[in-house]
Amino acid sequence: MFKVCIISCGMIANNAHIPAFKKFRDDYEITAVCDINETAARETAQRHGIASFYTDAEAMLEAENPDVVSVCVPNKFHKEYTIMALDAGANVLCEKPLAVTYNDAKEMFDCAAKNNKVLMACQSMRFTPDRLAAKEYIDKNGIDDIYYGELSRIRRRGIPFWGAFHIKEISCGGAFIDIGVHMLDALVWLMGNPQVKSVKAVTMQNHKDEIGSLKSSGALAGKVDIARKFDPDEMDVEDFSCGMITFENGARVSFKVAWAANMPESSDIRLIGKKRGIYLPECDVFYGEDEHEKIESQKLLYDSPFAGHFYIADNLRKVLNGEAEPVIKPEETLNVTRIIELFYKSAELGREVYLYEN
Repeated sequence: MFKVCIISCGMIANNAHIPAFKKFRDDYEITAVCDINETAARETAQRHGIASFYTDAEAMLEAENPDVVSVCVPNKFHKEYTIMALDAGANVLCEKPLAVTYNDAKEMFDCAAKNNKVLMACQSMRFTPDRLAAKEYIDKNGIDDIYYGELSRIRRRGIPFWGAFHIKEISCGGAFIDIGVHMLDALVWLMGNPQVKSVKAVTMQNHKDEIGSLKSSGALAGKVDIARKFDPDEMDVEDFSCGMITFENGARVSFKVAWAANMPESSDIRLIGKKRGIYLPECDVFYGEDEHEKIESQKLLYDSPFAGHFYIADNLRKVLNGEAEPVIKPEETLNVTRIIELFYKSAELGREVYLYEN
């Protein structure tokens, strides 16, 4: 039985992390939660039948001595609380993105290695029916030297109007770091993790006064327990971005990511190889002049809008029991973090930025 503690009691903790751990109650016991907002901590503990709550994470770690800690704080604080938990002797699941600079991510993984602990980023959107099917197909058949890819993640009206996603000082970025990172991680994973060479990015802000429903903004369960009042005048991050990523193997990926755009909703990935191409989420494979086939999408094992967190919690218990390797590998997360860092540097400088410049 692995003792679990949760740091921060917002939407993602209540609707994703806690239900995922409780699904595997033979392996996990959530003993405590923590939030600097005492009301949030108390209500989360009461709602889920958790014995203890704290307002000080360090005090919780010392008192509870957990085996696993979920870090669900805003992006700015990922490194601080992850290292705190690792040094306290816990394995850590940290919400995406793990970090926004390569050096921070490397320091976090080095800390995990020093303490002989597991650290995984919750890149939960690999675990969709189409992407799981595509990964299985690629691992079995290959698609022969991918030379080009595209990703498109568009929300019609999905600017988060809860939390602090729209404040750079706390979230470190906007749409790209919020929803784009999921698509980026899935695409790089499907491509076999080629190492980034350069990024050319453009960011814009066009729709900060136009918001939609809670669900459209990422609260997939359709509720937020303690919602911070949204003030569009506070918004200083991008709601749209586009650009190109170049990898060391010569492959290129174009992307567009939007919290709000007057276009159809999309979560599309296209991968083109010399002999085959894959289009997701349709699960189409194209090759030859007229040849075309469908990959059968996989039925998800868990009935939840946050099913990916269940897959990750399942994998972690198997890793800790010596039955599996981490499904989200450090080298993949480090590569994604490099891309994030180059993305924001490119947007700031207004030009293509190369890895060797760092």
